[in-house]
Amino acid sequence: MREKHLREPFRWNPLRSIGTKIALMTIAAILAFVAVTGVVSYQISKRALEREVTSAYQETALQTSQKLDFLYNSFDKILLQMMVDKTMQNTIMEMFEKKDQPEEYTQLADNLDTILQSYMFSDAYITSIEVLEMDGTIVPTRSGLLASKNYGDEEWFKMIVQRSGQSVWIDHNLEGNRNTNPTITLGRVISGEGVAQGYCVILIDIDLAAIKEQVENVRMGAGGSIQVISPQNQIIYSKASSQVGKASDVTLPPEGMSKPEFSFLTPDKSKRVVMAKSETNGWFTIGTIPVSEMLKETRLIFQAMLWVLGSAFILALLLGWLIARMIGKPLSHLRDLMKQGADGNLQVRTNATSTDEIGQVGKSFDEMMVHLTDLVHHTGKSAAEMLAMASDLSHVSLNTEETAKEIAAATADIAKGGEGLASDAERGKLLAQRSREQTETLVQTSKEMQNLAEDVDGTSRIGTEYMLQLIQKTEDMEERIGSITGKVEKLQDSTKSISDVLDILTQLMKQTHVLSLNATIEAARAGSYGKGFRVVADEIRALSEQAKRSVDAVGQITEAIQEDIKETAQVLNDSGPIFMQQISSVRNADKLFNQVGSQMGELMTRLKLVNSSILDLEQSQLQLSDAMLGVSIVSDQSLATSEEVASLSSEQLGISSGLVQLSKKLQVLSGILKDSLARFKI
Repeated sequence: MREKHLREPFRWNPLRSIGTKIALMTIAAILAFVAVTGVVSYQISKRALEREVTSAYQETALQTSQKLDFLYNSFDKILLQMMVDKTMQNTIMEMFEKKDQPEEYTQLADNLDTILQSYMFSDAYITSIEVLEMDGTIVPTRSGLLASKNYGDEEWFKMIVQRSGQSVWIDHNLEGNRNTNPTITLGRVISGEGVAQGYCVILIDIDLAAIKEQVENVRMGAGGSIQVISPQNQIIYSKASSQVGKASDVTLPPEGMSKPEFSFLTPDKSKRVVMAKSETNGWFTIGTIPVSEMLKETRLIFQAMLWVLGSAFILALLLGWLIARMIGKPLSHLRDLMKQGADGNLQVRTNATSTDEIGQVGKSFDEMMVHLTDLVHHTGKSAAEMLAMASDLSHVSLNTEETAKEIAAATADIAKGGEGLASDAERGKLLAQRSREQTETLVQTSKEMQNLAEDVDGTSRIGTEYMLQLIQKTEDMEERIGSITGKVEKLQDSTKSISDVLDILTQLMKQTHVLSLNATIEAARAGSYGKGFRVVADEIRALSEQAKRSVDAVGQITEAIQEDIKETAQVLNDSGPIFMQQISSVRNADKLFNQVGSQMGELMTRLKLVNSSILDLEQSQLQLSDAMLGVSIVSDQSLATSEEVASLSSEQLGISSGLVQLSKKLQVLSGILKDSLARFKI
């Protein structure tokens, strides 16, 4: 198969050429390096430009927010002026007092309207000013545009009242406001000088044009927009008036709402949002800029990168072509010479003169062809000599095969006789082995019986010792019970003494009680002079009654103790005969343990004699088993030797037959080798 593959005609494929592969790798390496460098540079410049542009727009949003703060503070200052306006305070307070006097109330309302009109004329963006009582009732004036009703339940009014003394900004037109233009409202509780609590709420409606004037000239690039939105994400101002009052498309992130300025990308990454928070009312000025507009300058960088990449590709092609020509052409010539050598022409030479790696390979190829020529020449001579030796070997092998057949027949006869002897020896060995196993079992059983007898003897001795200890402890217990019985009798006498003492105390308490009754009678006779004595007599009587109750309780306890002592004495008296019976039983058990010990001693003596006889039987059995084992070993060795000789004879016969076949194959191979060497040109 390999020879057929080598003889197939060679088909040159440029893509498989080593020169082409090196050229392609060089081109790929150059293009990869240039492309990676260009992309990294482009990304760095893109991010730097985006950072700088974002910073610029962030600064614009911050400045716009500061301008709006200045605007918000200007309207807040008007409210502060109203708080210190003594005339307005007095006018409003008088109006509240004279609600039931129409003429004077109307005159005061005109005066208040004049004051409010002066504040409205101070700023052109103030569209109306409303005054409300602290319960939410509107105070009718010509400068106000709110409908006349109570606003106490409105959320915005509750917020103003709760934040008493602080300004509240409302980001939409109030319900009931007759303003036709979109407005924002500033509200505050007015307290005034000398008033501890607020006396009214003032609302200033501001035209949204005020914010528009500050914001409309701010630009966020082509396609960008700017808005003012509330923390609730509602649009307060937008250049597109239709969006005012609606929810913003831009959702502010929570982490940005707590910072004075912040920027982020929209979820689709198409827009950059910059935001600045108002310090006055917390509203956000946000600018939205398309990312494509921010990065339009990076297009030039990207185009330059493409030009550099194209130039690098052309340069890599030229360099790859030179490498393929310098390496591929010499290798192609060397490949053709090797193909001729593979076809049998050992006369080909490269005659290389260059000193590079390819030249060194050519010189090595020339040296290899010289060595191959010598090798083929010597191999031809060796093949002729091997052919002659194969003929001689074939003749000798045939003679050896005949001799081996005769030896194998004689060895087979010897092996049959050895098998009979080995069978008889094996049977005797099995019988001896079985007898030996039974003797070992008998010895083991005798040893176990002796061990059990020793254990029983030891146990009987321990039982005897335990019986002696039990007798001593039982006698000791009998003495202690007698002692306890005597102490119980003494305790009965003591409790009788306690009963006598309690009887004496009972008599004493009775006498004390009688004495207290007599003292009470004498105190009653003495009248008012005996009140103190009567109190003492009452205390003595109460004390005697309490002592009587205590003595009665002690008497009951003493009687209970006496009863328990009697029962204890009875139990101890009953226990005496039981302990005497226990001592008698323990002494009988001790006699039985002594008899068991003497009998076990005699049994152990007889077991020792039996063990001695069994050990002698075991020694005799061991000698018989060893003798039978020796006979079996000798017969086995004889049989094994006969079988080994037969095996060697058979093996020699097989080797002889194989040697004949091998000599024939060697003759065939020698002829094939001679024919193969004839193909080479030396």
